[in-house]
Amino acid sequence: MEEGSSRRAAAALPDELIIEILARLPAKSLCRSSCVSRAWRALISDPANRRRFAQTLSGIFFSRPHGSWGFVGLSTALPPSPDMDLCFLPLTCGKTELLDSCNGLLLLRCRGTPESPSPAFYIVCNPATEEWVSLPQPSRAPGLNDGVNDTYSAALGFDPAVSSDFHVFQLFQEHFYDQELFVVGVEIYSSKTGSWVFEESRWSESDIRCTGQMTYFYGSLHFCIVSNAVASVDTEGQIWRVSRVRHNAMYGYGSSICHSQGRLLYVHDDAWTNYNNTLSIYILEDHNSEEWTWNFKLSLYKSDLFGSRPAQMGWDYYMAAFHPEGDLVFFYDDRQKRLMSYDMKHRDVHVICTLGEVLELVHGYDYDVHRLFLPYVPLFEGISFT
Repeated sequence: MEEGSSRRAAAALPDELIIEILARLPAKSLCRSSCVSRAWRALISDPANRRRFAQTLSGIFFSRPHGSWGFVGLSTALPPSPDMDLCFLPLTCGKTELLDSCNGLLLLRCRGTPESPSPAFYIVCNPATEEWVSLPQPSRAPGLNDGVNDTYSAALGFDPAVSSDFHVFQLFQEHFYDQELFVVGVEIYSSKTGSWVFEESRWSESDIRCTGQMTYFYGSLHFCIVSNAVASVDTEGQIWRVSRVRHNAMYGYGSSICHSQGRLLYVHDDAWTNYNNTLSIYILEDHNSEEWTWNFKLSLYKSDLFGSRPAQMGWDYYMAAFHPEGDLVFFYDDRQKRLMSYDMKHRDVHVICTLGEVLELVHGYDYDVHRLFLPYVPLFEGISFT
C-alpha cells in the first residue's frame, strides 16, 4: 500500500479505535505515530488521552545550592506541562529537598517553616496530577547526621506497570573508622500498609559503603558501594544481594548505576585507580538468575566527551542519567557547566544547554552522597495516595 493510501486509511479509523491502538504502543513508537497526521498528533497531545499513553523522558531535575532544584526539559510534548516548581505543595512544607524521581513520582524531604518548625518528614508527589501525600515518621528521623548515625540517603520505588503502590527506602548508616559511613540497615515504607518496617542488614558482606548512586528496578533498590559492587534489597526486606562488577579494581566512588531498556547498567570510572581516560559500561542481562553476572558492554573515552584532559586535575564531570528507552547517556561537564548527551550507537556528542548554579561536586569519601541529577518521566494517570 502506498504512503498516501496508508494515511487515508489511518484517517478513516474512528478516534476510539485509534486511541486503543496508540495506548498499546511503547513511548518511542507513540512518538513516531504523532507524525502520521495532524489528527493523530492531536489525539496524542490531548490531556484527556495522555494518561493512557506510554510516556518517555521529559527532562532532568538538577540540584542547586541551598536545597533548591532546577529542571531541564528534553521533550517536545505540548502543554499543559507539569509544575516542576511544585507550587501545589502546602506552604507548611517549608524548606524542601528533592531526593529522588521514579516513574513519575518524586520523593522530597521537608523541614517545616521558621514560624512552624517541625522534625523532617517525607512527601511523595506526582507533578503531572498535583497529587501528594505526607508520610508518617520512620523510627529514625529523616535527614539525620549527628556524627554517629546517618539517615541522609533515601530512595523511592514505584513501578506503575506492576502496582499502584510505592515504597520509600531510608538507609540507616553508622560512622566507623574515622567518619566513614557503613549501611547497617534499611527502613522501608509501603503505601499499601501505610507503615515503615526496619530491617537490619542481611547482606553477605559487612563493607557496605554507599556512594549515593541508586536506582529502583524490578522490585528492588540497587545502589553502588565502594568495592566496585552493587548492593540490592527488595521492597519486602527479604532479598539481600551483593553482586560484584569489577573484581580487579580497588574503589568504586566514581561508579554509577541506572537502568535502561529493561536492563541494569553499571558505569565504572577507572580514574580512581590509574587516572586513565576510560569509562566502562557493564550490563546485567539476566536479573532472574540466582547468581548475577555483569557483562562488559562498551567503553567511553572522556576526551571524546569533554575534550583534552586538564593539566593538573582530571576531568570534572557527573553522569546524569541514561535514557530509559534509548542509547543516550547524559553527562554534566562541571568545568564548562554544560549538560550533554552522548549517543552510544552513533558515538555523537550533543551539548543540550548551559546550566546556572549546580550543587558543587564533592570528591573523596563523600563523593555522590547527593544525587545531583534525576531523570523524570511524567505519569498522567492518578494513583491512590491514601
